[in-house]
Amino acid sequence: MSRGTDAAGRSVAVYNLGTTTYGEVHRLQQRLQAARRAGSGVDTLLLTEHRPVFTLGRSHPVPSLRVERETVERYGIEIVQTERGGDITYHGPGQLVAYGIIALKGWGIGVTDYVAGLEETVVGVLADWGLRGERSERGRGVWVDGRKIASVGLNVRGWVTMHGVALNVDPDLGHFELINPCGMADVEVTTMAAEVGRQVDMEQVVEAFVFHFGRVFDCTARMQPIPGREKAGKAR
Repeated sequence: MSRGTDAAGRSVAVYNLGTTTYGEVHRLQQRLQAARRAGSGVDTLLLTEHRPVFTLGRSHPVPSLRVERETVERYGIEIVQTERGGDITYHGPGQLVAYGIIALKGWGIGVTDYVAGLEETVVGVLADWGLRGERSERGRGVWVDGRKIASVGLNVRGWVTMHGVALNVDPDLGHFELINPCGMADVEVTTMAAEVGRQVDMEQVVEAFVFHFGRVFDCTARMQPIPGREKAGKAR
C-alpha cells in the first residue's frame, strides 16, 4: 500500500516526543486511553526514547534480575510496575518506543491482529536496513537470527490499547545484562546498529516506522507538531 492512502478509512495522529521519562508518557497514555474509551479524542501513536528504566508486566511484579537489586539502584535505573502484558524489559536512549492508543473496534481488528501488526511494522523497518526480522515460538516480539531486537506488550481496556512496541536501534546493551529480558535467562538481545555494523540514524528509523505502521494497518499516519517545541523530537 502506498504512503498516504486511506483505503480502510483509518487515521492516526503521530507525535514524536523525543527523550522522555517513563512516568510522564505513562500518565499521558492513561489520559488518552480514558478519553478514547469515553468516545472522545483520536487514535494516537506516541514515539519516544525513554531515559533508562526497567518496566514490569502486570503478571510479573517481582523483577527478574541477574544482579542484586542494589546493583540496579547504583546504576540509577528505576524499576516501574505497569499494567501491560509481558515480563520485565528495559527502555533507554537509543531505543524507539511506540505507544498506540487505538480504538480497535473502530479499526475493525482484534488484539491479536494489532499485536501481529506491530510486529510486522518492525519487520518492515528492519527490511529497510537489510535485516530479516522474524517471529519466534519463544514469545511475542521480533527476532534476528535468534536474537531479540523488539518487544511487544499491551494493555487493552474497553477495546482501546495503550503501551506497544520497543525497537532496539542502538541502546546500551549492558543495561539488558542486568535483567532476564522478558523473563528469559538465556535470551540474547541485539540492536539494529549491531546487526548492520554501523550507526543507525534514529530519525530515519522514526520515519520508517511511521511509514510501515501506515502500510501495515492501512491507515493514514500523520506527524503532528508538539505545542511549545520548535521541532518534535529535537530535545534528545
